[in-house]
Amino acid sequence: MIGYQTELEVRRREDITYPRTMSTRAALSVSLVGGILTTVYLLRPIRVVRVQGAYSSLYWTIRSWLWNYPVTEDYAIWDTGDPNDEQVFESDRLRLLRIWRFLRPFFVSCGYHPYVLKDPTDLFSDIMPSTPASTEKMTFPFAQCFYKADDDAETTFFVGFSPKSCKYLPEYRQSPFVWPARDTLGRDVILKSITVFAKSISGPQPSKELRAFRLLQSDALRDDPRNHTIPVLDYVNFNSQVFVVMPRWHVAIKADFAKVGELVRYGQAFMEAVAFLHEHNISHGDILLQNMMTDALIPEAKKLTEPRIAGVRGPKRRYALIDFETAIVDYSPELLAGFKKDVRDLASALEFNLRCIEDVIPDIVPLFESMKDSASPTQPSAAAALSRYEEICSSLSTEDLELHVEGRYWLDGEISLRLAPCVFVSDGDT
Repeated sequence: MIGYQTELEVRRREDITYPRTMSTRAALSVSLVGGILTTVYLLRPIRVVRVQGAYSSLYWTIRSWLWNYPVTEDYAIWDTGDPNDEQVFESDRLRLLRIWRFLRPFFVSCGYHPYVLKDPTDLFSDIMPSTPASTEKMTFPFAQCFYKADDDAETTFFVGFSPKSCKYLPEYRQSPFVWPARDTLGRDVILKSITVFAKSISGPQPSKELRAFRLLQSDALRDDPRNHTIPVLDYVNFNSQVFVVMPRWHVAIKADFAKVGELVRYGQAFMEAVAFLHEHNISHGDILLQNMMTDALIPEAKKLTEPRIAGVRGPKRRYALIDFETAIVDYSPELLAGFKKDVRDLASALEFNLRCIEDVIPDIVPLFESMKDSASPTQPSAAAALSRYEEICSSLSTEDLELHVEGRYWLDGEISLRLAPCVFVSDGDT
């Protein structure tokens, strides 16, 4: 019959014309989910994490929310409390280790593979490489490696001087905002979080550390042979946190000084380094043994009675200052006071080893004493101290430079001898 519509056809037309209403159960489910999401958002608001690329920003925004934002834009996340308070020390250590673990995938995506805990269940475990070392011979700016196995690369992560954690000498401690890694070619590097901006009356300004890095790595200064500061390989940005990537070098006094000439060259390099900084109106502000490095990776001596590596300090061995957090880069009375402090601190650091040869070059004693007297108007400048040092050492003969060093270090007027003979290795063409 024409015009006749079956019941089924009517229903189909109604389905098209009039959408069905949501069932009560579905409505309740949607409402419940919406309520949960709203509650969760109010308890932990979503903060956009900006890294390079929209997809990466989305991934790290979600990951940060799930981890409850261990990394914020505030540099204070790297602060630590009293290291003498064991409870505070362990809490800080756990928090900082969590930060580096959280950031690991980010650094891997940038081509850097951070070290990992040797024992993930041990809060005080050593950290070790997570990827194989390069089999190629390292050239500047990367450190020459004297490891016999990857186990030699293991190191300890410190956040202070807690007696419970200090397995090694204090000068080998590691800062909480510094972490070792290897690049995609298996070369050892250091990742360090640096302050980017500092507050001022005129608004945020580039931090002193960043300004010092930029100046020292500028075209005008980078290749100057007197520029004994650690080279910068890369800058990596994570949501306003900036990490500088540098080659991983070791503390300069880690290897033994076997001959007088090795100590003389070591002293010359750091005297020259400070004179160079002052010439360009930069005060380092924190010249300590742990901030004086050499381009060699040396196996750890776990105990003072263990033999130390020697024979790695040839004429081509390089030395460098690191850590410019307290640098001063503006010409001012503060800078002039910083110069005097640098000269004093340099003498205190160098005499720890150089006074082991004061019987060979006795004139270094009055030089160091004058350098340490920062309150005196006759304290020499860094340039004058360098000139006097070169004058003193110029009188040494070839035979003098080849003399064996008996002492390990000088402290409080006494020379301490080695508790074990040093082990000589070949340093190639250094």
